[in-house]
Amino acid sequence: MLSGPVPNPSLCPSLTSLYLNSNMFSGSLTESIGYLSQVEVIDLSSNHLEGLFSEAHLFNLSKLWVLDLSSNSNLTVRINSSWNPPSQLETLLLGSCKLGPYFPRWLQKQKQLNVLDISNAKISDRVPDWFWESMHKCTQLKMSHNQMYGVVPDFSPKLALYYINLSSNMFNGSLPLLPPDVTEVNFSGNKFSGTISNFCYLRKLHFLDLSDNLFSFQIPQSCFINLMSLGYLNLANNNFSGEMPNLVELECHVYSLHLRNNSFTGGIYKSLKNCSNLAILDLGENNFSGTIPDWLGESLPGLGILSLKSNNLHGKLPWSLCHLQELQVFDISLNNISGAIPSCLSNFTVFRSKIDPDYRFFLRATEELYDSAYIMWKGKEAEYAKILRLLTIIDLSNNNLIGEIPREVTSLIGLIALNLSGNNLVGSIPRDIDQLENLNFLDLSKNNLSGGIPSTLAQLSHLGVLDLSFNNLSGKIPWINHLQTFNASVYMGNPELCGPPLVRKPCPGDKTPIGNVDETYNQEHDNIFNSKGFYVSMALGFIVAFWGVSGTLFLSKWCRITIGKMLISVEDWLYMKIIISKNHLKR
Repeated sequence: MLSGPVPNPSLCPSLTSLYLNSNMFSGSLTESIGYLSQVEVIDLSSNHLEGLFSEAHLFNLSKLWVLDLSSNSNLTVRINSSWNPPSQLETLLLGSCKLGPYFPRWLQKQKQLNVLDISNAKISDRVPDWFWESMHKCTQLKMSHNQMYGVVPDFSPKLALYYINLSSNMFNGSLPLLPPDVTEVNFSGNKFSGTISNFCYLRKLHFLDLSDNLFSFQIPQSCFINLMSLGYLNLANNNFSGEMPNLVELECHVYSLHLRNNSFTGGIYKSLKNCSNLAILDLGENNFSGTIPDWLGESLPGLGILSLKSNNLHGKLPWSLCHLQELQVFDISLNNISGAIPSCLSNFTVFRSKIDPDYRFFLRATEELYDSAYIMWKGKEAEYAKILRLLTIIDLSNNNLIGEIPREVTSLIGLIALNLSGNNLVGSIPRDIDQLENLNFLDLSKNNLSGGIPSTLAQLSHLGVLDLSFNNLSGKIPWINHLQTFNASVYMGNPELCGPPLVRKPCPGDKTPIGNVDETYNQEHDNIFNSKGFYVSMALGFIVAFWGVSGTLFLSKWCRITIGKMLISVEDWLYMKIIISKNHLKR
């Protein structure tokens, strides 16, 4: 937690290593750092440095081989392309600094780079050809989260490159040939297209992310077999097709498998039965068919996220799914699943526990990066990573489920989202639903639920989204506590419900319904008396009546006096009548 400006390092001229990383140092970096002629390592990462870092800071650092300025988002790195460096860096980490918008040309004179990180550096430029050629000694290359574009050329098979991350850029064309020893590849979030055949046979590869590209490729069975031996495989959000291998003896090491939003077909085959390390299985938004296999709950004991949404699956929910004690996201929405909801849902240990915010799905063991998954949350689908562990969701919506809501559901006190909408469920809402104290999202709409709305529902103080519409619910809405924050749309399509917030459906015996028809009627009449047209009409009518009746009598003095007094009294009476009527309606 050290803060303030970076101390003047010139006081230590013999310094060989300077580690001030992961503090709260701020301000500009003094140029006197360039006089540390003996320094070999400078690590100022993860601070709040700002201002300009230039060649003046590297003036006399002839022995420097490690420079880490990463995670200083307000630090601008500007080095002249004609600069002749006093040393050749082996490790250069400038991630989350400001290098752009142009590609840093001065890197051309760094010939010994082994590790390079220029990710999230606000670079919007084509990557020059010389850069790829100069990476002949590079083993780790990270350039993610920029707006770099162009075609990535083939890498020499002689390269020692084993880690490459070009994700979230605008690279296009075909995938490049990679060195045979590469272990981790992340090309997600680009515009790559064509075949992935070159990636099918990289024997040391254990991490592959090609998600969010423009691939439209039918993966051969032989390729799929090899890909299933990876530890992490993400092909989501493309147009891949083909069937998963159906080999009982398939060697499977994958612990995170993301195939969502493609055009895969076939069934959920027994090849997955051997993937005993699976923690995340996302097969959603494809054309998978058949039933959910019985072995799924028995062979994948560590499964934490299971998404089979939006496929062509049918049949009943197997009871074996209740063996998935680590399950925290269970989504089978938008299928043709039938039968009853298993009452053994109470076996879901994670759902029955309070949330542990310290537990995370790790992407890999070498870096503290988190795995991610696409989750439907509050009607919007988004990718969640760091807070993934905080989401505990059951989504069985839009199927053909029948029967009642199992009362065992109310034992899942760690649940924050429950969606059972769009089924054929009957019976009542469980009375002890208030036990779901962490529930934030509850959708029971479009079923055949009956009976009253339990008043215990009002005790769910964290509830942010509620939908009970289009059922057969009846009785008075418990308009108390937290339920007063929801509008009438939550209850629409239940003709036997009454009371606020339903404007036109007061309950029998309600003396002064809030917002009912009588109040609307009084308001309309009050508006009539507040209008100018009303008083203009009254004035004109009075004038016509006055002269029509009294004109013929005006010749007689006695008549003039008598009728005049009488009309004045009538005028006063009409005026007082209007005032009294207005006050009555306002009351």
